[in-house]
Amino acid sequence: MLRQENLAANFCGLLATQGYKEKANEWRILGQEQDGSLLTSWIFEFLDETDKRETCVGHFHATKKQLRVLWTLPGCVEIIQASINSSITLLSYVVKTAQRYEAFIVEVRSSEGGTPTPLSAEPSPRQIMTQFLWRVESATRTCWQDKLLVLTHEDSIKQYSCTVKQSSTTTQTGSAEGSAWHLDTSILTHETLARNFSWAQWDAECQALYYIHLKPKAVSLSLLDEGEQIGEQTAPTLSPTLSAFQFNEKQPTETVLNIPLNLPKLPTKSSEEPPSYDDDVVPLRVHDSSLNLIILADSSGMFFVCHYYLYQPMQPQHAQESSRQQQDVHFAYSVSLLHHGCVVHCVMPGVPWQKARLLRPTFALQGSHHLLVSSAFFVHLLDVGLQHEPTCHIVCPAVNSRSPDVTHLVPLRKWGALAYDVATLDLVSLNVPKSHLIETFRSDNSLDNRISIIHYFLIHSTDMDVLAELLSSILERPLSLDTVALLKEALIAGSYAAAVRGLPEDAKPLLRLLPLTTALATRPIQARVADINVGISHESLHNTSMMLLSPQQRLSPYRTDIWTRLWELLNESAKQEQPRFTAEQVTEKLIFSLACYQPEALSPCTTPMTPDTGSGGFGDYSSGSAFPFSNEVLPFIEQEGCTASKQEHVISVYLRELSVHLVKHSSKPHSGFRWLKETFFERSQAPAHVHAVASQFVSAQLELSRALCSLVCRAAGLDARLETLRGFQLIDQMPSNQQHSLFLILERYCLAVETMAFPLPEGFSSFFTYLGYRALDYDMFLQYVENHVFELQVDVMKSIVYDIEDSPLGTERKLSLLSALPKQRAQRLLKCWPHPDSLMIRGREHAANILSGQHQEPPQRRGSGNVSQSRMQARSDLTAETLSPLNSFLDLLTAKASLNELDYNLLIETTLSSMELLTVHD
Repeated sequence: MLRQENLAANFCGLLATQGYKEKANEWRILGQEQDGSLLTSWIFEFLDETDKRETCVGHFHATKKQLRVLWTLPGCVEIIQASINSSITLLSYVVKTAQRYEAFIVEVRSSEGGTPTPLSAEPSPRQIMTQFLWRVESATRTCWQDKLLVLTHEDSIKQYSCTVKQSSTTTQTGSAEGSAWHLDTSILTHETLARNFSWAQWDAECQALYYIHLKPKAVSLSLLDEGEQIGEQTAPTLSPTLSAFQFNEKQPTETVLNIPLNLPKLPTKSSEEPPSYDDDVVPLRVHDSSLNLIILADSSGMFFVCHYYLYQPMQPQHAQESSRQQQDVHFAYSVSLLHHGCVVHCVMPGVPWQKARLLRPTFALQGSHHLLVSSAFFVHLLDVGLQHEPTCHIVCPAVNSRSPDVTHLVPLRKWGALAYDVATLDLVSLNVPKSHLIETFRSDNSLDNRISIIHYFLIHSTDMDVLAELLSSILERPLSLDTVALLKEALIAGSYAAAVRGLPEDAKPLLRLLPLTTALATRPIQARVADINVGISHESLHNTSMMLLSPQQRLSPYRTDIWTRLWELLNESAKQEQPRFTAEQVTEKLIFSLACYQPEALSPCTTPMTPDTGSGGFGDYSSGSAFPFSNEVLPFIEQEGCTASKQEHVISVYLRELSVHLVKHSSKPHSGFRWLKETFFERSQAPAHVHAVASQFVSAQLELSRALCSLVCRAAGLDARLETLRGFQLIDQMPSNQQHSLFLILERYCLAVETMAFPLPEGFSSFFTYLGYRALDYDMFLQYVENHVFELQVDVMKSIVYDIEDSPLGTERKLSLLSALPKQRAQRLLKCWPHPDSLMIRGREHAANILSGQHQEPPQRRGSGNVSQSRMQARSDLTAETLSPLNSFLDLLTAKASLNELDYNLLIETTLSSMELLTVHD
């Protein structure tokens, strides 16, 4: 929220360019019209006549940078509000004198100027505001009629009809000179639209008026009502109701909205002492200080009812007496999201009274996804857009550049993200800087808040570059319990953001079924900001569609406006019955499938998705340019040493389950009447894009898994772009402390990826296993192996077996690792280990298979007959009597199997190795 400039200074400069030499001060904003223009007032002080003062009302057009003086009043007059019609012909303004309000209307287009006409018989102690309805009128008309609303608090809402006529004027010679305009006060009539309202707000963009009034509750029709049974007459119960008048240009006014409200304090009857007013003019509101409520609406169909209040919790009598000195209250606000059918509640307990009494938060739309709630000591970004369900709200302290003296900022429509300070008229940007969110992420310990910030940058800001900066902050404390949860959010949010890119418009409805975030909308958010605890929770609204007029009930059924869009949002068929896909739907199946997973028994053609060697991705919808991290360099060789990779297996299972989920929740029903089967998906082509969406999301998973692996390595100090070595050689040249820190980080990364059923990059398993072998002691490494954290592939096992020395302890360790391998993989590694124990294991297994009658493949003839013969001759210390059991054993094997099935060389070498060991022991 950076300070830009001052409105009063700019207005003074514009007056100086027009030739005004008087000193202008006491500037005040009087209102904002539909086109974004401002009405302002100031007081002229004449330099030559020090006692002379004039109060002026001006109209500032922001795009044209023009300030036009509309009306001038002698002396110092407190004008609190004004409005101008669309043709800049009529001006209405409200004067406040001694806490009494009086409204006037005057014609300002003619050169002479008109005479102010009062709109009330006498000044009223009740707040009065005026507002012109803006119409699209032809500029060539000589007579037209404008509508003016006059709102008197707790009295009435009146609509005046103001007729402006044009009359020609002539010169003395009789030639036409120009035209004069005047307001015909003789036909200044009005009609009463509503009576006795407690709150009202004008929506200039939609040309709608919202107001709160008391309405009787619906009469109970229950047969068990005791009052009805005894014939007792009870007074109807009144409840506050929010209604909306929609003003149409060529049709009568219609009431389009009726929402029952649950306010902490119901409006009461007027007392002898009039209430106090704040005189809020942007947006135009009529209310007293006891009800702080504001409505925000967007043409896309978003509708927010924002209400903030202070309260003190109920305490026992003795606690009240002891805590009178401690003036702490609870500050709370609630935002009703009508387009989502829920309410967001926020409570901040323990706010000092001196700070809370001046607290006036600002509610403003931030882009198309967030609602900004800002004050002097906190900033909240509520994720309430139409893209997905409301979740991932951000809570952070106020921006340091904002002065604590700024108590109330008023957003300006059609001015971007600018707001003005009511006290000083300073223009302030409401945008929350990216650096401020990153700093909040670094300093905050709330898991929910940090997850929301990751979601914001990856989903809404689409700023993938900031992910590396956030990861460096996460991995500063790799042992934190929040590390894995934050990495999970980065995986899910990044995959969703990448999957959205490049999809056709018809496939967008399927996005509501894809995994979006790890945060739960039903779980309250807890955070701490500026030494104050913040709690945010959700509450569902029921029967929200009953609060609106349906398009068929409107005066113009085929007209599209905010109310028809809001109706469509609330009535999307089966909106709440379509759950998003979750990782648990895949992890359960992977638990069983990976238990039977045998890479040596599979081939790449057994899975439906095979990597494209040319495109570097999966499917037709993945492209290197669509993903910002597709060119990341990994510190290992992306190649598996087995016939079928685990990555491909995980991808195939996820793709199958996701496709089934999308088809299940987007297909047409096949039962019931045809007119009952009309759903949102039947009107779209979304089911035809199931494979495209599923493939795109799975491709994004793989790309993000690669990118996240590279980024976490970089955060640990290992930048593969600067290294020439890869894989095991890179690990060997790293110092031990770097090996250990890298292992801790990759362990969290691996856990996050596997629990979300994401695929790991090819080659990661071997790299991670070898890193664990180097970073951990052997006993700890063996525990990881036994608990299936490390995968002992052939390439990593070769390096580990070669690295362990052939001492008795080393041999025991090698055998313990080999015993943890599948049989075929262990046999391959035993052939590569030139050791007597390896020979004995292979020979005994070969002999056991022959004796048990198992079929044996013919042994590979290595031309080792002469070798064995030479070895027999060389070992002269072994007598024929010593080898006689071998001859008998060979005769027995020959009787059980053919000569082609026997591996004589293996058996002889095994026997010789065994004899050598016996000789050594003797």
